[in-house]
Amino acid sequence: MISRSALAAALLLSTTPALAQTPVKSLAQPSVPMSPPAPGKVSSTPALSASPYPSPQPQPQIASIPPAPLPDSAYQQAVDQAEGRFPEMDRVGAGGQIQNAWNESEPRHGIYATRLCEDCVYKVRTREFMSTTLVLPEDAEITQIDLGDATGFKVQVRATNMVAVRPAAYGLDTNLNVYTKSGAVYPFYLRSEGFNSVHVPDLIVRILGRERPEAIKPVAAVTASAKPGDAAGKAVHDLANPKPAEGDFVRTIAFDPAKLRGWKDYRLWGDDDLKPEVVYRDDVFTYIRYGDKWDGMELSTAYVTIDGIDELVNSRVQGSTFIVESVNPLITLKNGKKFLCLQYGGKS
Repeated sequence: MISRSALAAALLLSTTPALAQTPVKSLAQPSVPMSPPAPGKVSSTPALSASPYPSPQPQPQIASIPPAPLPDSAYQQAVDQAEGRFPEMDRVGAGGQIQNAWNESEPRHGIYATRLCEDCVYKVRTREFMSTTLVLPEDAEITQIDLGDATGFKVQVRATNMVAVRPAAYGLDTNLNVYTKSGAVYPFYLRSEGFNSVHVPDLIVRILGRERPEAIKPVAAVTASAKPGDAAGKAVHDLANPKPAEGDFVRTIAFDPAKLRGWKDYRLWGDDDLKPEVVYRDDVFTYIRYGDKWDGMELSTAYVTIDGIDELVNSRVQGSTFIVESVNPLITLKNGKKFLCLQYGGKS
């Protein structure tokens, strides 16, 4: 190991040249005794005439400079380098832009579904180097679009009801208004984030519902023994009522009221915010009725469990009833980090 004093001396000698310390000789003539000659004798020493130039002054001696103290950081760096330990070089390559938020994301992350709303602004999270597709209701026909920032965002119509959005950089926001043939206007707020964002971007934004509700076909006379006040009567009324509530865009599905069953055969567990008033089924669909709780509630996504794996299943909304197009014994509703499991224990 190199001693600290030896290392300091080596650094001083390598950076500072040796300083000359040779004494300067005086240029003055040797002194001559000035005693007067004896009487009657003439001095043999010639008299010195006064010099017209001043005698040069002797040069001062140059003092030696002591070595400066060596900083601890410089000492440690020199020791490391003497033993071959040099620091790493921080060089940024072409890669290194993978978003870590996807490592722990769930299959539903990146897909945002919301119900059609006449007085709502749809918020969309985009990301640089990725595109986002906005899917309007299937009966919507896009006629024109207005983009607030045409430089920071690129927008293209991909289908009659689909728009692709791609930001040019991160840290931008703007608005997008989409006009359809029916006269509806869909306002979107767009925000772009970087690859290092902790949030997964929206790859698909789907607006559920219809601009023009389909005409409901007449339903055959109800033969089931359902009273208006009981659970069966409410279910039949909601599903057979040909007049939807004002402002509620629904897709109607024909059903046979006589086959409704399972009113008390479902076991529910999960978040209370997603729990409905009642769950029942027929031979085709599972009906999840929320009643007044449905107002202002964000639409959930339905999954069925097959071989221990959750698979996405189609769903519809009619009135305040969430209809899942499956009669699987185990159905899971997911809404962000919230979930609700519905397990059927009755007869198939």
